[in-house]
Amino acid sequence: MKSALTLLISLIICATASAQRIVGELEANTDMLMTPDDSLNSPTDNKKKDKKEVPVDIRTWNIDNTYGNRQPTYVDTLAHQIHNHNLAEGINGHYNPLGNLGAPRLNHIFMERRDIGGDFIFLRTFDQFYVEPDQFRYYNTKSPYLNVCYDFCGSKNTGDDHVKVTYTNNVNRNINFGGLFDYMYGQGYYDSQSTSYMGSSAWVSYIGDTYDMHLQYTHNHMKLAENGGITDENYITHPENMERSYASSDIPTWLGNTWSKQEHDVIHLNHRYHIGFYRTVGDSASQSIEFVPVTSIFHTLDLQYLRRAYIAYDTPEYYHTHDNYAGLDTTDDRTKDLLVRNVVGLSLREGFNRYAQAGLNAYVAFEHQSFEMPDSIQTPLSDVARFKRKQKQSENTVSIGGQIIRTQGHTLHYNINAELGLTGAHSGDMKLEADGHLNIPLLGDTASLQLRAYIHRQTPAYYIRHYHSRHAWWDFDTDKETRTHMSAQLSWEKTRTTLNFAIENLKNYTYFSNTGTQNPEGAPLSYSNNITPMQASQNIEVMSLTLLQDLKFGILHLDNDITFQTTTNRDVIPLPTLSLYHNIYLKFKYARVLGIEFGADLKYYTSYYMPDYSPIVSQFMTQNQANRVKIGNYPLISVYANFDLKRTRFYVQYYHANQSDGRYLWAPGYPINPKGLHMGINWNFYD
Repeated sequence: MKSALTLLISLIICATASAQRIVGELEANTDMLMTPDDSLNSPTDNKKKDKKEVPVDIRTWNIDNTYGNRQPTYVDTLAHQIHNHNLAEGINGHYNPLGNLGAPRLNHIFMERRDIGGDFIFLRTFDQFYVEPDQFRYYNTKSPYLNVCYDFCGSKNTGDDHVKVTYTNNVNRNINFGGLFDYMYGQGYYDSQSTSYMGSSAWVSYIGDTYDMHLQYTHNHMKLAENGGITDENYITHPENMERSYASSDIPTWLGNTWSKQEHDVIHLNHRYHIGFYRTVGDSASQSIEFVPVTSIFHTLDLQYLRRAYIAYDTPEYYHTHDNYAGLDTTDDRTKDLLVRNVVGLSLREGFNRYAQAGLNAYVAFEHQSFEMPDSIQTPLSDVARFKRKQKQSENTVSIGGQIIRTQGHTLHYNINAELGLTGAHSGDMKLEADGHLNIPLLGDTASLQLRAYIHRQTPAYYIRHYHSRHAWWDFDTDKETRTHMSAQLSWEKTRTTLNFAIENLKNYTYFSNTGTQNPEGAPLSYSNNITPMQASQNIEVMSLTLLQDLKFGILHLDNDITFQTTTNRDVIPLPTLSLYHNIYLKFKYARVLGIEFGADLKYYTSYYMPDYSPIVSQFMTQNQANRVKIGNYPLISVYANFDLKRTRFYVQYYHANQSDGRYLWAPGYPINPKGLHMGINWNFYD
C-alpha cells in the first residue's frame, strides 16, 4: 500500500510541476505534431536529420464463427471509465462476482447473459477472462503496435495484479500477425480465494483480393481457490455481534485447500476463396482498379480441447449431500471435452452489381464432440477402482444453414441467419435469427434503430444432461429448450440517449438448483449442498427496459444506466427489479495536454434471491427453497481520477469508499471486497 501511495503522489507531482515542460516537449516533437510545412520554417530543425512520421492508423475487427464475415470493432484509447475496466463486477456493475479478480460471476441483467463455452458449461462464469473465437480481435496496422496494460490493488497478501500485453504488426498491406499475453493474479481479500489465470494467443490474417484467411490459437491455464463462502454472514452484516473485530482475511470460510482448474487449447481457422472480376473506378483524373468478388467458397475449422478438474484435499463433514466415493482421501474430479467442427459453404457476395443488394450464404457443418469423466458408481468395485474407471462418450451432428446479409449502404443493414440440425445428437435443433439496423434522419442528426429477434430450439448442453463426479452425479433426460426473443434499441447521439426494450419467452428452461438436505442438529452447516439440473415445466417470460442517458453541463458530466426487469417466475429466474449505475465527474484538460476525469460512481440493485454458487462445477444455482437469503439493496460507491496524456492512460480509484455500511455481499456467503486503493496504467506504442 505504501508503494502504491508513493507512486500516486509521484504521478500527481510530475503532472502538476512539469506541465509546461510537457507542453514544450510536445510542441518540439516534430514527428508527432508538426507538419512538413512547419519544419521548413525552422532553421534549427533544417540542420537536423528529418524524422520519419510514424503512422498510427489501426483497424480492428471480429469474425463470426461460421462465415468469417468481418465485424468492425475498435481499439479502446479513451480514459473514460478506465477505472472500472478491471473490476469483476464489470464496467457498469452488471455482474455479481464472488469478489476476487477473475472469479466466477453472474450477470444480473438477464438479456446480457451469454452461454459461452457451448457444451463446456464450466466456462460460462469466467467471461471476464475467457474470450470466445467470435470475440477475438484481429488487427491491420500501418506501423508496429504494442499495448501494455497493468492494474493492481491491495498488498501482496490481499490484492491483485493484472498484466495484459498485445503486439501486432503488418508484414505488408495484406498480412498481419500478432500475439497476446494475459495474466491475472488475485491473492484475494478473504481466505482461500486466490485466482491465477494465464492466457496466451497468437494469430495471423491475410486479406487479399481473391483470398482471405484468419487463424487464431489460444492456450489458457486457470487455477481458482474455492472457499465455499464465509461461514457466517454476520461477520459482514452484523460485525457488532461478533466476539471481536475481524480483518477480511481472518473471517473463516467453509472450504480450504480446494481448487478448480481449467486448461484450454483452442484453434479457429476461417479462410475464403473469392471468384470475381476487376473493374476501373474513379474519373479520368484519378483512376484505380479494384477487385469485385462475386462468389466465395469458405471453410471454417474449430478445434477445442477443454479440460477441468475439481481437487479438494479437505472437505467438512455434511458440506455435500452425496459422497459417491467415500473411500477416497481426496477429491480429484476430472472431465475432458474435445470438439472438432468443420463448415464448408458457398457465398454469393453483396454489391457486385446494382441488383445484388444483399449477400447469400449457405453451408453444411459436421461436428464431433467426445467427453470423458468417471464411469459408474454401481459396479461392485472399491471406491478407488470405480473412481479410476473412465467413461467416454461422443456426439456427432450434421447441420445445414444459410444467411442473407446486407452491410453496404448508409440507411439499412440486416442479417438473417438460419441453422437446422439434420442428424445426430442435435437433430431437430433450430436457430432462426434476424438483426436489423436502420439509420433515421432526425432533427438535423441521425438516430439509430436496432431490431433483433430470434427463435432457438436446442438440446441443452451436454454437461447439463450428463455429469459424473464424487459429489454430483446425473444423467438427465431433457426436452429441447425453446427461447423466443424480441428487442428494439433506439439511440440518438444528439441527446446522448439509448433506450432498449427486450422480451423473451422460455419454454423448458434448464437451470441448476441447490437441493441440499437439512443436516443433523449440531452440524456446523444447517443445510448441505447438492447441485441438481432442473427443467421448468411452465413457460417463463422475462422483460427488461434499459435507459442510458448521459448528461453534460460544461465540464460536469452525469452518466446514467438504469434497467428495469421483471420475470414471471422469480423462483427459477431470480432477478433484481431495478439495477442502477450513476457516474458523476468533471472532465477537463490541464495545460492543454493532460486530460482529466475526476468523480465518483455508484452501483446499486434492488434485493433479490441471488443464486448460490457450487464450487464442484463452477456454476450458479437457485438457492435452497428452505434456506433462502436476499442479496442487494446496497450502494457501492467509489471515487476516482482518470488521466490521459499523449499515448498513456492511468487512473487511481478509492474503491468501496462507503464500506462502513453492512450488507455488502455479492452472493450468499461471498462479500464485496473491502475499501482500498486501485491503480492502473495503459501504454500505446506505435513504433
